[in-house]
Amino acid sequence: MSPYKLRFKNNFRSGFSFLEILLSVLIGSIIILTLVMNLYNSSKTLTKIQGRDEVVSESSFVILRIEQEIRQSGYKNLLLASDKTSDPGIIINQNAIFFNLDLNNIPSESFPDGDGVYERVGYYVSNGFLMRYVNGNTEPMNAPDVYVSGLVILRGRVEQGNFIEDASGDIVKIAIDIDSPEQTHIEKYIKLRNV
Repeated sequence: MSPYKLRFKNNFRSGFSFLEILLSVLIGSIIILTLVMNLYNSSKTLTKIQGRDEVVSESSFVILRIEQEIRQSGYKNLLLASDKTSDPGIIINQNAIFFNLDLNNIPSESFPDGDGVYERVGYYVSNGFLMRYVNGNTEPMNAPDVYVSGLVILRGRVEQGNFIEDASGDIVKIAIDIDSPEQTHIEKYIKLRNV
């Protein structure tokens, strides 16, 4: 038997060589690194999706509140109100809406039938916040980490499935643009009841 074959057999019996161990550690490290990177990317994607879902959920709540208040605008409990005329007093600028609302007409424990007194309510965007205005007091409607870049409010009517801008129309179109944490656009069409 040749001395080379004998040396090879002895090396094989004594264990792995340094090169073999180094190669296996390198391959194992690459596999683990790939798995960790995939897990990290999946985590980032999930966080982004959750952030978007949170923004959409929060924005839907805000739109729902605006819708409810606009639909209630101008409504008076005629049994309680001293002035029997009903005027929603809707004023729409390109980026703000103001209207008359008897906030206590919306059922509550203290005023189950309303008090017949109008409050001036409005919505507008200021410094990334969608603000709610009630008789001179303002409060933000969105969380600080959500940046609202625009609020477009138009009044109009619908003809043949298309929205047509008309100052005397009975439909209010509200569009909210959100830039952060992710760009989102939400639109809602609200039919006015008291015009």
